[in-house]
Amino acid sequence: MSDNPAPPPSAPPAAPSAPAREERTAAGLLGIVVAQASFVVAIMYFLGAVYMTAYYSYFRLDSFSLGLGFAEMAMQSLSVVTVPTAIVCVLAVLVARHLATTPVPTTQSDTDEDVRQRLIRILESALRAVARAHLYIVGSGLALLLLWPWLGGFRWTAPLLLGVGVLLGQSPWAQRRATDGDAAAPSRTWSRAVPVFTAGLLVMWGLSLATGALGEQEARRTAANLIRHPAVVLLSTDRLSLSGPGLEVKDLGAKAHYRYQYTGLRRLIERNGRYYLLPLGWTYRTGATYVIQDGDDLRVELFPGTQEGCGAWCMEG
Repeated sequence: MSDNPAPPPSAPPAAPSAPAREERTAAGLLGIVVAQASFVVAIMYFLGAVYMTAYYSYFRLDSFSLGLGFAEMAMQSLSVVTVPTAIVCVLAVLVARHLATTPVPTTQSDTDEDVRQRLIRILESALRAVARAHLYIVGSGLALLLLWPWLGGFRWTAPLLLGVGVLLGQSPWAQRRATDGDAAAPSRTWSRAVPVFTAGLLVMWGLSLATGALGEQEARRTAANLIRHPAVVLLSTDRLSLSGPGLEVKDLGAKAHYRYQYTGLRRLIERNGRYYLLPLGWTYRTGATYVIQDGDDLRVELFPGTQEGCGAWCMEG
């Protein structure tokens, strides 16, 4: 027998204390919030840039040459958030969460359910039916892609249907039928990551098309209601090469420091001393957008636009 005593058994590792667990949980939650906030801000900047590009392209301007900052681009994305859009987004998030977290409903007797539970079961049945019909939604998106030249401002529906169909295909209700009886499930990369990534790209494509259509629609409304925008009077020491429908020039005489007065202009935007102006009779096909640099030989005066009694110039958007 050996004289060496057996070593005592090692003690199990001590469990982390409650403050340490709370600290790790708070740090993890903070990291998730920061990551999601960064993602949301990036999406806002992207949509804002698409919106501003479509809006100013209608007036033959490059939104990036205007010197708009990151915050301004991100804030412009709020122009896309209308009441119907907000309602649809909230419902989509709730439905997506429900599809991802709700287990398979068990069969229960109708006598044990009240009216609310019955309505919930009916809603779940409808959601399951929509999720299992995701291939039809994808097929509808593909059919709309074939009709792309004739969709006009509704082209965003094609990629959006494709993305929504692919996302619905990743829900448990849609995949259960496909995996029943399968001995081996596909790899997680091809079954989850690739479809979700593809769906995200399709949804972003659809959102960018819809945002661009909204930007162009707002630009058309601006052109139709141009008389409501701030009026601009240009006073110049020398005659300017400005002409256009609705633009008037007046000679104030040789004794006036600013001899020439130009009226009939409306301000589109002003950036860093540059005024982007449109004549009252501006049209998309032939209208010119004037870029005026403020200086010692030029004075820019701003007045309120016409708010009532627009006459033939004014259209309600």
